[in-house]
Amino acid sequence: MQHLLRLPHNSGHSALLVQIAGIACQVILNAAKTPYLVVLVAEGTATPEHEDGLKAVMADHPTVAVGVLIAEKVKFIRKNFRTQDFEYVSRIEPAGQIAPSFILAPPTDREPAARGLKPLADRLENILFEVHSALRDLDGLHAPDALDEVCKLLYAKVSDEEAGARRGEYRFQRARYLSAEECAAEVRRLYLDAVESDRTVFANRIPGYERSRGVFREPITLSSSAIVRAVELLQHYDISGSPVDIKGRAFQNVLLPAIRSGMGQYFTPKQVISFVVQAMNPKVGDLIMDPFCGSGHFLTEALDHVRRTRAAEDKAFHEFAFTRLHGIEKSDRMVRVAMTDMRLHGDGHSNIRCVDALLPFENYPDLHEGSFDLIMTNPPFGSDLPAEAIAQLGPFEIGQGRRGTLPLEIVGLERCVQLLRPGGRLAIVLPDSVLGNRSTSYARDWLWSTTRVRGIVSLPIETFTPFGANIKTSVLIVRKMEHGERAEADYPVFMADITNVGHDAAGRTIQGSELTVAAEAFVQFINEEGW
Repeated sequence: MQHLLRLPHNSGHSALLVQIAGIACQVILNAAKTPYLVVLVAEGTATPEHEDGLKAVMADHPTVAVGVLIAEKVKFIRKNFRTQDFEYVSRIEPAGQIAPSFILAPPTDREPAARGLKPLADRLENILFEVHSALRDLDGLHAPDALDEVCKLLYAKVSDEEAGARRGEYRFQRARYLSAEECAAEVRRLYLDAVESDRTVFANRIPGYERSRGVFREPITLSSSAIVRAVELLQHYDISGSPVDIKGRAFQNVLLPAIRSGMGQYFTPKQVISFVVQAMNPKVGDLIMDPFCGSGHFLTEALDHVRRTRAAEDKAFHEFAFTRLHGIEKSDRMVRVAMTDMRLHGDGHSNIRCVDALLPFENYPDLHEGSFDLIMTNPPFGSDLPAEAIAQLGPFEIGQGRRGTLPLEIVGLERCVQLLRPGGRLAIVLPDSVLGNRSTSYARDWLWSTTRVRGIVSLPIETFTPFGANIKTSVLIVRKMEHGERAEADYPVFMADITNVGHDAAGRTIQGSELTVAAEAFVQFINEEGW
């Protein structure tokens, strides 16, 4: 029997003939020329060579997840984007049927892409959590992996909203496509196009681009069914135009499962972040850095703080949001998380580098020592760096000539001071051991000689317990000395001992947090005593 391929009429779909090792396949393209299916029609009995050829063509097309091998029997082969393996499935969901001929029915109930999207409302702030749950359930992902894919989908969705507003239609829609495979392929292409567009726009303009927006080079690894379910949940909403506070809460609902799944080391309690930002009171002209930014929440809180304290989002605020918020994080997953959260908060461009913050400055083509007005951070602590590791970093003054290991948080402290301009301010979360143990007196001596200590706020031990760190910490606030400034032997320092940060050791909310009062008192202290 002669097997024929018939494409939907009046739809703009087409077939591209591709040959590999003498095996001819037809790559099915939709009206936007996006490949979404590979079909191989074999006369008689299919051979292993036919199947290998089909798989090779599928592997060459990053938007295609399914191939069809038509012989005496019909085989459906699916590509697993996560493992790069292939697996057999019993059927796919075309808008028609597979018979002796591969037939796609003509479009009947298709709707054009919605031209008006709805902003998220309070009652819909769980929408991203629903997407996250669907990805976990459909593809069997762990919470951190599902979080990764949510970030990529949001990257594609927001990019489609920005482009769709110009072209008058949106592609991140379900009803406009004949099948689930076509819809999923189009979303994969949206993502790839967004990555390429950013690369084209920013690679020449931003030194070290590959260490910032380049973290989105990794493809979407979701199955087609998971992608389509996410599209169905998100398609009606205007993510870009939704209120910042609702988007922020929606993304927080996605982060919580990841925190509970063992990613707590990348997160700082919101109450501590709010205290630090309120106390440091960033201004629209400040150049801000978090060299250990994790999920980027010091940066998003700084953005929200400046937005709240300005009468309007004017040109100066626009410049602040786009150019004056910077971060460093060596986990590419967390850079994706931070950049996604920053974009949802309206920064428009996330200046976050995926690199180790402790390397020599030659590794940062667009960052320079002594540049930043304000640093707010919570560096990793609890690990000791051996001498051979320290030798590859820095250079650092703290602990020079000392034998043995050096705590990571002490090296992180010096890097923060290095990044500050003379007169710049730093708020950093540190273990109490750095501030009080006899064995770390060398770090305090160095700190006393290079900065002016303005505040020490002691936090209760349960502050980080819900995040997997059972350690007593404090927030240290200092100002880097000006050129020629000498250390004083005696001057006032703000001190506070916090017993209630708003949650208990299990992470349950409790009333009576003292952090807001402490922040207000510190601001008053600075107003009276100065930096």
